[in-house]
Amino acid sequence: MNKNEISTYNFNNKHTNLGLEIVDLKYILSFEKSFNAHRLSFYQVLIIKKGRGSHEVDFQKIAYSENTVIPVAMGQVQRYEHNPSLEGYALLFTPVFLVKEDIDYSYLYDFTIFLHAIQPITCMANSVVYAFVDEMIEEQQKESVFNTGEYQRNLLKNFLIQIERNKRNRSNIACSDSLNLFMKFRKLLEQKVNYKLRVLDLCEELNVSAKQLNASLITSNNTTAKQYIDDRVLLEIKRLLVYSSRSIKEIAYQIGFEDPTNFTKYFKARMGMLPTDYRKQYM
Repeated sequence: MNKNEISTYNFNNKHTNLGLEIVDLKYILSFEKSFNAHRLSFYQVLIIKKGRGSHEVDFQKIAYSENTVIPVAMGQVQRYEHNPSLEGYALLFTPVFLVKEDIDYSYLYDFTIFLHAIQPITCMANSVVYAFVDEMIEEQQKESVFNTGEYQRNLLKNFLIQIERNKRNRSNIACSDSLNLFMKFRKLLEQKVNYKLRVLDLCEELNVSAKQLNASLITSNNTTAKQYIDDRVLLEIKRLLVYSSRSIKEIAYQIGFEDPTNFTKYFKARMGMLPTDYRKQYM
């Protein structure tokens, strides 16, 4: 199979050493590699000012129009589509820039912005959002100002808060113990994605019962913990099949299967086709 590993792009702000940058989408789309599937080692928030189309994230086409905001979490696989009418920005930031104290992790793991499982995936940009974007652009264009890093960090935090508010208003998300448990579950799962992972393993680390965890998942995502784990493992398999040159056997071992035959049966039972046939669709 003639395929390279999926490209991973690292953060590289040539203007400053800050882990925050706002880039014009026209500039991003000027690079042909933007239209190939790629993974980011940082977080990205797309702010669409004009244009209609779709943006692909983890095999899902996300429709956008004017004032749409599309968050993309670190590690997700994305690809741009050709769209000459598209105008807007990509706000890029590293977790190291955002997180200075433990409480700052809440922006990544207690907010639902980067959690595509909670609908809608997209958020909306209002005048407050654009005001923060404009101020961050203005600040990053200044050559040397006192404590600009901390100033821009606070702007980023307020920007994320506003995006989270807009999403919660559209989806009627209410802060609750159930939602908090789900967010902790998701964070732990991301660290341990593997076929051998069991619900009870996560319950033990979260210090909750399976009944409590399932109730949280049903409330937040209308699914059980086992199904959520299965869906996440299946997504990882799809990523490896489509975006890597690893053999089926290598993928099976990487995802936690001891026998590649069982891996093939697992995939076919869920996708209705063999892993090799699924891969051929994207060649």
